[in-house]
Amino acid sequence: MTTDTPLPLAGIQVLEIGGGAAGAYCGRLLADAGATVRVTALDEPHRLAGIVRADTPAERAYADYLGAGKLLLPAVADAPALQALSRQADLVLVGEDLGDRVAAYLGAATGDDVGATALLTTPRVASIALSWFGQRGVYRHWRGSDLGVQSLTGMPQMAGAVDGPPLAAGDRQATALAGVTAYIAACAALLGAARRPTDAPRRLDVSILEANMVMAEMHMYFFGKDGLAMKRCGLNRFAPNSPVGIYPCQTGWVGITVATPDQWRALCRALDLHEQAGDEGLATRELRFARLDEVEAVLCQALARRTADEWAAIGRQHRVPIVVVPDAEGILLHPIFKHRQSLVEMASGGRQLQVPRTPFGLTATPIRSRLDAPAPATAEPDTTPGPLPVAAVPAAAVPIAVAATNAPPLQGFTLVDFSMGWAGPLASRLMADLGAEVLKIEAGRYPDWWRGMNWTPEFIEGLQYELSTTFCGLNRGKQGVSIDLTTAAGRQLALTLVAGADAVVENQAAGVMAKFGLDHAQLVQARPDLVMVSMSAFGTGNAWSDTRAYGSTLEQGSGLPSLTGVPGTAPTMTHLAHGDPVGGLFGCAALLTALVHRQRCGSGQYVNLSMVEAMLQLTTPGLLAHQLEPGAPRRRGNRRDGMAPHGLYPAAGTDQWLAVAVDSAQAFAALAQLLGRPDWAADPALRGLAGRQAREDEIDAAISAWSRQQPAEQAAARLQAAGVIAAGLQHAQHLAANAHLASADFYIDLDRAVSGPQRQGGVAILQDGQRLGARQPAPLLGEHSWPVLQRHAGLTSAQFDTLVQQGVISLSPKPERNLVSAPAQAPALAGSGT
Repeated sequence: MTTDTPLPLAGIQVLEIGGGAAGAYCGRLLADAGATVRVTALDEPHRLAGIVRADTPAERAYADYLGAGKLLLPAVADAPALQALSRQADLVLVGEDLGDRVAAYLGAATGDDVGATALLTTPRVASIALSWFGQRGVYRHWRGSDLGVQSLTGMPQMAGAVDGPPLAAGDRQATALAGVTAYIAACAALLGAARRPTDAPRRLDVSILEANMVMAEMHMYFFGKDGLAMKRCGLNRFAPNSPVGIYPCQTGWVGITVATPDQWRALCRALDLHEQAGDEGLATRELRFARLDEVEAVLCQALARRTADEWAAIGRQHRVPIVVVPDAEGILLHPIFKHRQSLVEMASGGRQLQVPRTPFGLTATPIRSRLDAPAPATAEPDTTPGPLPVAAVPAAAVPIAVAATNAPPLQGFTLVDFSMGWAGPLASRLMADLGAEVLKIEAGRYPDWWRGMNWTPEFIEGLQYELSTTFCGLNRGKQGVSIDLTTAAGRQLALTLVAGADAVVENQAAGVMAKFGLDHAQLVQARPDLVMVSMSAFGTGNAWSDTRAYGSTLEQGSGLPSLTGVPGTAPTMTHLAHGDPVGGLFGCAALLTALVHRQRCGSGQYVNLSMVEAMLQLTTPGLLAHQLEPGAPRRRGNRRDGMAPHGLYPAAGTDQWLAVAVDSAQAFAALAQLLGRPDWAADPALRGLAGRQAREDEIDAAISAWSRQQPAEQAAARLQAAGVIAAGLQHAQHLAANAHLASADFYIDLDRAVSGPQRQGGVAILQDGQRLGARQPAPLLGEHSWPVLQRHAGLTSAQFDTLVQQGVISLSPKPERNLVSAPAQAPALAGSGT
């Protein structure tokens, strides 16, 4: 690999202990950012455990993808050898699929295999141990898989046909999200190491299930708001939003998302739907959902007049979220992906394949633009002691204040948050959860849209904008500051706050920050070493930069729906806002990468993050298969190429489902015994994956007949006890009361003024055995304006009062958009709310 620019983590030494796809993905991100990653194993036959599940070209290519840019070490002979290797590393990664090999390796039984391995290592900064379900809790000894984790988050329950089966998202997604979460933990540890009063390494634990709970938060909060059980509404239908879906055009498909009254009116103008524009019975998303068959029929008739590319361009002109939904070949040929170099070449099996590039968007220190095959390690790592291998830290580097021994890793960092909605606020909330001070900027004229979309007088007078459970969940731990950025005084206050901050995050529409006089060129005049992250659908500086987007738009635009679902159906979404939590995780990862570079080298930078590129990461298995096996079916419902049987099966009760994933001959034999089919357990033809796939319909029917006779949780426990990966599919109403998550101390319970008590999803990172996470409720509108502006901007009480009188600072909403009169009542919708 060659590069013309420095890599942000150059010099960082990492030891990765395989196997497991989540740990390997974290190591790949570190390698892409410039770290030297050496991979060892506890024994050679299991180096690729959980990574290569079948001897197929696509599985081997995915292993090459995860190993790209890494150096391969032989398996370690014993515990002292592992200790010696770990002392040469800044970070040690422990993969999640080590299983009982740890006990054999140690020569003793242990109930905490991954944790025991982490304790055997003494890196300079931290060990990061991944596991499927964490080191404590009811499921801690369970076997895991992508399908099992997705089912426990409840995500598939909302996707697919009304009568089932529910539809899981694509392969390798749970491990990818856990891998980027572990990467966040690693970067936070690097940042915190310089502030610690001791050189003792941290131990960080990341649960794959907990990392994926970010996908479930919205469902959990919607149920907590209105108490209505959320229901599966059909293919590409997600209450209460309408229209949100994927629709055929003259050629190709487009994804459309309309949430606000203003967007509906704009969509009607774009599609020449004059009658619908004037229909007050379609003014809100709830009213439109009640007439969704009618709405979608009109849309499809209008969309048939033009191509998908033409409609996407019209959507940009009218500021409506409309985007082309590419298929696999369309991803490889995508004009914006080519412009941004979103795909890179990777060597595998003597071929050059295209795969998604790590989507950090760093402009001064870009990540790798080419992926070399893993190679044997030929040089000894840097053994210089100390957490920061770069010896010379320029005088311009940020002064570092010493934190308490048990402090969260980002204590002492300050972030100014100009973002709204989900993705940006999730990125900044993760910063708060890790200890950073986060200043959330809103204004009475432009409040965060999660507070509300239909601003009736009754909504404002009843303080309903303070009742949004989703806003509360995404903004805990932040200081709320109300500043009207359209005024000169407001802009100056913002510049003053930025001058004292380490970083800025924003996800405004293209050109908005520049209109405020707060784009990167302006902000670096206030803080020359600032790290600024702009989070948008397709990134800034290209022909599609002005695309309006929600989380659904990001999923649609990535092409992932073309790889999901069953043959003969439209490209299929698996979440109302899939791209938001994924974009938030990668936004936080990119921000921390830039901060690590700044702390080591003294220079900030602009981060031009495309959240569609973040979603592209999840298309990797499908893209590899498409290139290696052109024409092979890519959309197989809940079945997977690397496991069989694999799917969601009916259980006792209404809309109850059991996830089962068989990954070995041993697991299938155990399943066959439970099914009362010892002949299958003894059948040599069924010991191999191909043999089971050839009879998958027959096997699925037998599992369904067995599973529908018992509750899903009971069946899952029986299967897990026999060594078979299984889980009951969770519903939204159960997400806040999961026995495992409760016993693992995952939840955060907060009580907030106006909105009252709320159970929230926690952060998936434990530091030295203690759960990280902010414990301060989300701010009321402008709640902390006075203390923050007094402390950071030096305002006097008289100056503050004057700014309030002038409307520069406002403590109540005065919105200028999405104003509607109280409409006719729509039927109550499962999961409605904001």
